Amino acid sequence: MINFIKKNKTEAILLGIILLLALGLRIYRIGEFLTFLGDEGRDVRIVRDLITQGNLVFIGPQTSVGNMYLGPLYYYLMAPALLLSGLSPVGPAVMIALLGTLTVWFTWFVGRRWFSRFAGLLAALLYAVSPVAIIYARASWNPNPMPFFALLCIWGIYEVWQSRKYFWLPIVGISFAFALQMHYLGLLLIPVLGLFWLLTLISIHQASDLKSKKIFLRFSLFGFLSFLILMSPLILFDIKHQGLNFNAFKAFFTDRQTTVNLNPVRSDRFLPITLMTVSDLVLARQTLFAPVASVLILLFSVLVFIKSKWRISLKLLFVWLGFAILGLSIYKQHVYIHYLGFIYPAVYLLLGALLGFLMKQKFILKFVSAVTAIFLVSYSLFFSPVKETPNRQLQRTEAATDLIIKESKGEPFNFGLIAKQNYDESYRYFLENKKAKLVRGEEKIVDQLFVICEDGDLCQPEGNPAWQIAVFGPSHVVGTWNVDYLKIYRLVHTK
Repeated sequence: MINFIKKNKTEAILLGIILLLALGLRIYRIGEFLTFLGDEGRDVRIVRDLITQGNLVFIGPQTSVGNMYLGPLYYYLMAPALLLSGLSPVGPAVMIALLGTLTVWFTWFVGRRWFSRFAGLLAALLYAVSPVAIIYARASWNPNPMPFFALLCIWGIYEVWQSRKYFWLPIVGISFAFALQMHYLGLLLIPVLGLFWLLTLISIHQASDLKSKKIFLRFSLFGFLSFLILMSPLILFDIKHQGLNFNAFKAFFTDRQTTVNLNPVRSDRFLPITLMTVSDLVLARQTLFAPVASVLILLFSVLVFIKSKWRISLKLLFVWLGFAILGLSIYKQHVYIHYLGFIYPAVYLLLGALLGFLMKQKFILKFVSAVTAIFLVSYSLFFSPVKETPNRQLQRTEAATDLIIKESKGEPFNFGLIAKQNYDESYRYFLENKKAKLVRGEEKIVDQLFVICEDGDLCQPEGNPAWQIAVFGPSHVVGTWNVDYLKIYRLVHTK
C-alpha cells in the first residue's frame, strides 16, 4: 500500500477524498436517519439474545414473498457491532456504513484492474454519492451488505477464469453463501458463477493440463464444501421441520400465477426493470431522462465492447448485468430497488468503463466524458438523501418506551401497538433492555395496559381487535400522552 501511494500520489489522494466522502455521506446523523421498525427490532432482539444468553441462531428473517427463511449469517455479522456499541441499534448501522464504504473502495479496485485509473475512480465516486447506495448503507438490514459480497463473488470468479488463481474458489463459495443469506435474489449470481467456472474448466481441458485440472477441481470441491458449511444451519432447520424451506421454494417456482414466469419471451417487465435500474442507480432516483439514458448506455456499451481492449472484463460485466435484468424481468411481484443490491457495483463499473473509454479519445470526447461525469455526480449530490429530514425513528421509539416506564410507576404492565405497517418488536427491545416490567398478554393479564398508536388521533384503543389489546379484556383509558406523532394510552380494566 505504501509503495502504491508513493507511485500514485495523485490517485491515492483522490481515492482518499472519495472514501472520506462516501463514509461521511453514510455516517452523517446515522442515528437519526436509520430505520428502526418492527423488523429491525426483531433483528436486534435476536442478536442481543445471541450475545447475552448464547442463544444460537439457525435461521434468519422470513422473506416477504414466498414465506421462506433466509440463513442466519446476517445475525452473526451484526453481533460484534451490537456488542461493541453497548447493544445500541446504531452499532450495526455503523457496521453497514463501513461495509458500504469498503464496497466503494472495492469498486475502485476492480474498475482500475479491469479498465483504467479514471474508470476506477469514477466508478467509486458515482457509488460514493449514489442516493440509493447511501440510503441502504446507513441502516441495519439483511439485504444491505449484498453489494460487497456480490462483488467479491464476481472478482473471485474473474481471478479464477483469467488468472488461474484457483485459491479464490473457496472465497467465492463463502462470499456466495453470504450473498445468498442476505437476500435470495443472490440466486441470480449462480448462472454467472457457473458459466465462468465452466469456461475455466473447458480452457483447462483444451490445454490438456492434467495437473492444473486436478488443482482446479480440488479447489472447486473446497469452495462447494465451504458454501455447504455456511448453509448447513438452513439445511439442519429443514431436516428438523420436514422440509419447510424446501417446500416454500418449490411452491415459489411452481406456482407461477403469482411469483415467476419462467419464459422470459412472454415477460413484459424487461423495459420497466431496465428503466428503474437506470433512473434509481444512474440518475439519482429521477425518472425524467431514464429512457434516453437507457438507450445511450446500451448503444455505447456495444460500441465500447467493439472498440476497446477491455472485452474480457466487459464480457463478465455484461453477463452479470444481463442475468440480473433477465431474472428480475420474470419475477411477477413488485421489484424494489434494494432487490438490485447485487448489481449496484456492476452499474457503476459500467459507467466508469464507458466514460473511461471516452477519456482516452480525442479532446472533444474527453470533454463529453468530463461533462457527463460532473453532471452525474452533481445530480446525485443535488438529490442526496442527507439533505432530507431525518426520520428519528430510533429516538422516538426510545422516548415512547421511557415514558411508559415512567408512567407505569414500577408496576407490571401489558403492552399493545396499533399501527398499519409496523409491529411491536422495536418497542419491546427498549422495554426489555431497560428492565421494564413488561408482561406479554399470552403469559399473564395484569392491572394496566399501555398502547402506542402510530396513527395519531385516529386510533381507538378501547375495544381494539389487536390481539395484545383484545386479550386485556374490557377496559377504558385513564391517561394519554404524546411523543411526536405517537399517541400513548394507559388503560385499566372496566369493573
